[in-house]
Amino acid sequence: MSTSSSITTNGYQSVIKSKEFEHKICGMNQQVINYLRQYKINITNAETFFTPIINKLNQRIHSVYNNNINNINDNITNNNENNLNVINIGYSFGNVGSTFYLNNLDLNNNDIIICFILDSLDIDSKMITAVNIHSNKVSANENSKVWGLLYKFNCSP
Repeated sequence: MSTSSSITTNGYQSVIKSKEFEHKICGMNQQVINYLRQYKINITNAETFFTPIINKLNQRIHSVYNNNINNINDNITNNNENNLNVINIGYSFGNVGSTFYLNNLDLNNNDIIICFILDSLDIDSKMITAVNIHSNKVSANENSKVWGLLYKFNCSP
C-alpha cells in the first residue's frame, strides 16, 4: 500500500475534508460494486485485485488528456513517473469503516483522487472524484470535464 503519511486509514475522509480539492460524489457503477464485493468474499492480494481498476481509470483519464499533454503514452508505457507532464492520480478503496487499499494517495501531490466507498446496500456505494484546485495539469475549468468523464464509469475488469 503506497500512501503519504498525511493520509489516515480512511483515505476518502481526508479527501472530502481537504480544502485543496473540489469533489463530486456519485453512485458507483453496478459492475464495479459487484467486482469490489469479490474482494471481501475472496480476500486476495490487494495490489493484484485493484490494479486492473486503476489501470482502466488511468487509461480513460490519460486518453482524454492525450491531446493536451505531449508524449503521455510514452510516459505511461515507460513508467516515467518523474515526467512533469503526467497527471498524478491517487486512489482509495474501502468502506465507511475501513480502507482496503490505497494507491499513490498523496494530498500534497495528486492532481486527481478517486475514492470508492463500498456499502452493504448497492445504492449507498459511492465513488468520489476530487480535483486539486492548485493543479497545473487539470485546470479549474476542466473539473466538470473530469467529473463527466468518470461519472458512474464502469472500470471493472
